[in-house]
This record gives sequence, C-alpha cells and structure tokens, in this order.
Amino acid sequence: MKTTVLNLARVVRSAVKTSFFHHVEPIQQQPEKPTAPSEQTPIPSQLHGEALAVATQLRGKKLHLSDLTKAFASWPTATNKHAHELEALVNSLLERIVTNERKLKALKQADFARLMALWYPDAEWEELKVATAYSVWIFVWDDEIDAGDTDAATNEELAQAYYRQSLAYIHNKLGLGESSHGVEAPHQNMTLFADVGDGLCHTTDMQQRQRFFDELENFMLQVGVEHTYRMAGTIPTTEEYMNIRSGSVGCAPQIAMTDYMLKIRLPETVMEGPAMKALWRETIYICLILNDVYSCQKEILQGSLLNIVPVMFKNMKQEDQKSMDAVSRDLDVALKGTMERFEVAAEELSKIAPEDAQLHGNILSFIKWCRYFTTGVLYWSLESRRYGMAKCINADGTLSIVL
Repeated sequence: MKTTVLNLARVVRSAVKTSFFHHVEPIQQQPEKPTAPSEQTPIPSQLHGEALAVATQLRGKKLHLSDLTKAFASWPTATNKHAHELEALVNSLLERIVTNERKLKALKQADFARLMALWYPDAEWEELKVATAYSVWIFVWDDEIDAGDTDAATNEELAQAYYRQSLAYIHNKLGLGESSHGVEAPHQNMTLFADVGDGLCHTTDMQQRQRFFDELENFMLQVGVEHTYRMAGTIPTTEEYMNIRSGSVGCAPQIAMTDYMLKIRLPETVMEGPAMKALWRETIYICLILNDVYSCQKEILQGSLLNIVPVMFKNMKQEDQKSMDAVSRDLDVALKGTMERFEVAAEELSKIAPEDAQLHGNILSFIKWCRYFTTGVLYWSLESRRYGMAKCINADGTLSIVL
C-alpha cells in the first residue's frame, strides 16, 4: 500500500456519512464509565518495550463495533450439506496432532467445522476433506508461534528452524521436489499436511501447486517477521503492519486452493492478470480487518500486540487525540475503502471472456467464492468460542470489546 491506512483515513474521513464500526456519534458522546478491574484483560507478563507500553494504555478501554453483518448483508452466505460430518472429521484431525488436553479442548470448541461449512457451501466431500485437513493444520501450526506458550514461540532460533523444516516438508509433499515417499514429518502437526499434499497432487497441476506453495512460503515468512517484532517488544508502523499481516493472516494460500475446491481451472492469463490480483488483495484486506478486530482481545491476552487495533492506536500522531473512537473511525474508512476496491476488481474480472460461457461462468464462481470466504470469516468469528465475541455482543447487535 502506498499510503498508510491512517493517511487514507485522514483524507476521506470527512466524506464518510455512515459508519460500519463507530456506532456512537461523537457529538452525543458522554464520558465512558471506567471499566471495572475484574472486567479488564490482564497484561501478559512476557510483554516489554513498546508492546508493554501500548498494552498498558489500552488496558480497560472498550472497542465499540457496529453490527458488521449489515455491511455484508448483500454478500452470499450458505452452509455445506456435510456440516455434521465435518464436525467428526475436524475432531478426528485434531486428535491426530494435538496431545495437550487443554489445547485440544479449546481447539474443538473453536468449531472449525462451522467455518469450513461456511467457506465451502458447494464443495463435495473429497475436496472438503483436503481443505479441512489444510485448515485445521494451519490453525494448529500458527498457534505454535502465536499462542506464546511453546518453545518455538519464545525462542527465535527454534522458531526459524520450525519455519524451515515445515517449508521443506510442504515443498516435498506438494510434489515440487524429490520423491515424497519415506519423508518424515518434522513436527506432529505436519502429519496433516501429508493428507493435503496427497489430495492436491492427484488433481492439480504443477503450476497450481507452485502457486499454493509460494503463498504458504510468504505466509511463513511474514509469521516470522511478526514473531521478530513480538520478541523485540516493538510495533511496526501501520503501513508496515498491513504489508506483514496481509501475508501472516493466511488468507492467500486458502484463496490459492479455490480452483481446486470449485473443480475448475482458470487460465494463467486470468490468474496472473491485474484484476485477479486485485481481487485477491482486497479479499485478504477485508478478512484481515475482520479477523483482527474480532481477535484483538484474545491476541492481547496471549501477549501479541501485532494486531490492527493496537497498531493503529500506537501510530496515531497526536497523543491527546488517541482514543478507541478514533481507531474505530480509521478502521471504518479502511474497511469501506477495501470493499469498494473489491467491487471494482470483481467488475473488471466479470468482463473477461463473455463469449466463452464456461470460462466466464468459472470466473463468476471464483468471485462468488471470495464473497463466501469473507462472510464465512465474519460469521464464524462472531460465533466461535475461539474469540469469545458472544459475551461482547449487545442487544442491538453491536459489540463492546474490553481490552
């Protein structure tokens, strides 16, 4: 992004007449009642430097969000017919790779089956099995670094080894290197990726798998960058953060599986064209914002200030103007902007090959899936016990999140 989200917000904020996030008009605002100590999120002991300073400033503040389901009311949502079977599949996959009973319980309660059913409402069972194995794996893999309670999470050298070994195994299992036979998984969670590799190798071509690998490589690279910031106790600028998080949020590899899940193969001229790249970028930005605002409480509790909410708060230029209301307004402008750019990209893509009914239809299916992906993130994030948003929802559908 050539300008930061905050710069964009300052340019266009005066033109914004309605708000997705900020549901309290500034002129009507009353001093907020202090949050009771028992409601405040405790400050993790491992925080230090800028991260500790920002966490201390944020402690007890409330982030007010409006009902975002209204903002996406025109976007499609549906549930896969295999929703019930997905529950059993997810539980069995988790039991294969998670031995810690406390973590296993929490991961089962996250209801990843619901997410898969929302993401892939039209997918068949064989493709669902592969996508579910991949999605369960990436959540567990990422938690090894993000949760802050593993050796790799607290040691830079071990974290780097974790990335390198994982990537080498993925490259092999996707059939991009030498024979994958007899190669052992470097970590317990990586055994699930063998299921992913087997499924993709049977039905996708080398170019598709290389694209998938490239996105996974960038994901792991940016997770590593986030980890370095976390270990140093520093917080990037908003522009730097958006560049990092667009990789570490993990959406791009999921998008790279879309043609496999839809049983289509778009030509490389479409996949590598500017309109498709723009659609990917804006889908990622939208989901990044949604994921960060709903997970900010959880992440701060785990000792991570690498989240758009604290990053925006920290990077506000005027100390006397720092407030959660200002953060909400800036998030509002950022989300509106990326949604508008998504629609522009979708329109450009929909103009391709109108004379070729099959290709044109496949492109429209790809666009529609990006909308399903986004609404899936939205509804699952609100419902899942992973982020605990149920206790933050007000009677009118708005949210008040205590940090």
